[in-house]
Amino acid sequence: MRLFKRRMGYLAIAVPIAVLICSLDIFYYLGFSFPLLSDLMLAALLYFILLIIAYPHLTELHELMAKALLVSIVTAFAVVLFYLVINLFGNNVPPAFTPVLVACFTIVISLSPFKIILEKIFSYIYPKSKDVFTSLYALDAKLEKERALLLEEMAPVFAHEIRNPLGSIKGAAQYLRSEIETGENAKLLEIIIEEVNRLNGVVSHFLDYAKPYAVNLKVLNINDIIAKALSLLGTDRIVRDVIIETELNPRIPNLAMDGEQIIQVILNMVLNALDAMPGGGRLSIATASLAGDAEEAVEIVISDTGQGIKKADLKSIFKPFFTTKERGVGLGLAVCQRIIHNHGGYIRVKSVVGKGTSFSIRLGGKEAKNPDSTLREEINHE
Repeated sequence: MRLFKRRMGYLAIAVPIAVLICSLDIFYYLGFSFPLLSDLMLAALLYFILLIIAYPHLTELHELMAKALLVSIVTAFAVVLFYLVINLFGNNVPPAFTPVLVACFTIVISLSPFKIILEKIFSYIYPKSKDVFTSLYALDAKLEKERALLLEEMAPVFAHEIRNPLGSIKGAAQYLRSEIETGENAKLLEIIIEEVNRLNGVVSHFLDYAKPYAVNLKVLNINDIIAKALSLLGTDRIVRDVIIETELNPRIPNLAMDGEQIIQVILNMVLNALDAMPGGGRLSIATASLAGDAEEAVEIVISDTGQGIKKADLKSIFKPFFTTKERGVGLGLAVCQRIIHNHGGYIRVKSVVGKGTSFSIRLGGKEAKNPDSTLREEINHE
């Protein structure tokens, strides 16, 4: 009852405002160059009443005004488009502004009810036409969501069915290897065990990519995250001739992030950089506070002096199962992309063949306010 009174209060305010604006038509009839506003205001008032009746879940005034603002923007676009078409193809004097504005406004506010009526008609005539009225963008998003859900359901079953026989194969190979000390058969058994371990790693990577990413946000310092990630690197994975440099800004702001997932991203990119420098080189990790943003944001730059990435491969490096490594899985960067996306950030990459690659990760800022914002993969090739 209280919500109903509030909505009626909004209407009680809107009606006098509409009457006041309609009274301004007197200037038009007195000969002043003043547009007629009564038709437009009556249409707007009718639309406001329609909002109150048709959208009972919009209880706040700012929600109703946001809906009205959206319609106003679409109406303005329709008016501009109308006059552009008239100027391009019409030879007559274009019609007056007010009737065009009222007509466009009426058409815009009629689209949703008309679409609902058509959907009901089509549901009777052609019951399978559920996605006929869905936009291409919304349909793509729906298909992507359904594919992700299917992948999440399929992945554990897939992993279980593969890991069971892999475990049996590895156990049998290890038993036979313990019985055979040397010779060609011992080498073959070592290969079997090694390949089983590699396939098990592929399954683990696939599960990491397929599982839903629940972000456990805590306010952390990215410099501490990087230091922990570097401490987790095994000494056997660090090439002897690789120099690791860090330039961590001590004044970096703390941000809400999932520490374990960000460590996974840093580790993956560092290991990729080390793999790109088999003969040695320089790996640098730097952090910076992005000044000028309305919200606090940080940038992590991981650069190497390795082999670089070919221009033809740059656009595919974030795609699942794409790899240029002989024994790679191709899921590492795809997982990194999903983690950073779920944090509301984005990744940029620059690469020069023969000179090295630089990955730039942005966290925080306006993008972090909306985890569903579009991920930007800005790829540069110099």
